[in-house]
Amino acid sequence: MTTRIQAVLFDFDGVLVDSEPIRFRAGVQALSEVGVSLTWEQFLSTWLGRTDAAGLGDILGPRFATQGPGIIARRNVLYEQALGEVPAYPDAVRLLSRIPAGVRVAVATGSRRPEVEGILSRLGLSRRFHALVTAEDYRRAKPDPDPFLTAARRLEVPPAGCLVVEDSPAGVAAAHAAGMPVVGVDRGRGMHLTRATWPVRTLDALHLGPDGAVAVE
Repeated sequence: MTTRIQAVLFDFDGVLVDSEPIRFRAGVQALSEVGVSLTWEQFLSTWLGRTDAAGLGDILGPRFATQGPGIIARRNVLYEQALGEVPAYPDAVRLLSRIPAGVRVAVATGSRRPEVEGILSRLGLSRRFHALVTAEDYRRAKPDPDPFLTAARRLEVPPAGCLVVEDSPAGVAAAHAAGMPVVGVDRGRGMHLTRATWPVRTLDALHLGPDGAVAVE
């Protein structure tokens, strides 16, 4: 059975842009200032693809209530200072260039709007998207379906007509909860994306026909 879609919903960090190593460095510095260490492995297993409150809550434990908000604010400042270093993934840019004209395109992310808009503008990708759904636009973060359902409403496309592109288990779970097929792209981080409708190693494997038919190599 051929899957046909009317819209593509992209996660941002780790799918469109390679921002997560820079987020990690900012988190390491913010945590080190209060005497807490963070390894890349801890970041991947605890923080990646989750809200700051959930990730830092696990890292800090009882200390999160008093120190968490300050660490998040400090990490955000450090990350904003490094936004100019964030590159696009070449396979994501190639995918954007071959999406048929009749297919709507959106970002659905847990990142903040100033970060997303700033990076997309610098990379010259802003005009590729019909809607941006960021952390300010919904209540419940992934793995809840809110981000993707919000994007579908803004694009005026039914959930079943949306294809999600994700790189984390939480994002894949959110897509399934929204009733949307999902491509899970492996960015070499050891994420288990077997629950994705189509697990792929590169977005070059994904093709959309003029009628929105999905083909995955």
